[in-house]
Amino acid sequence: MNEFILANEVPIRLGFFFGIFILVAVLELILPRRVLTVSKAVRWGNNLALVFMNSFVLRLLFPAAAVGVAAFSQQNGWGLLNH
Repeated sequence: MNEFILANEVPIRLGFFFGIFILVAVLELILPRRVLTVSKAVRWGNNLALVFMNSFVLRLLFPAAAVGVAAFSQQNGWGLLNH
């Protein structure tokens, strides 16, 4: 079971994301909670763009931050090999 999940992580993650997104979108269409000031298409487009931009930035930022922290700790003598 673990091998299946690890081998199919991306489709499973995207399936849950889009499934929940569609569920919330349908509920928002059926049961609106307030009067709209911006169209749903614009708001949903902006929200999806933010989700994808955040994912992209995190995929770039976390590895770079790890390398930066490792270089900083090595320069300051905090590395595991310095003891």
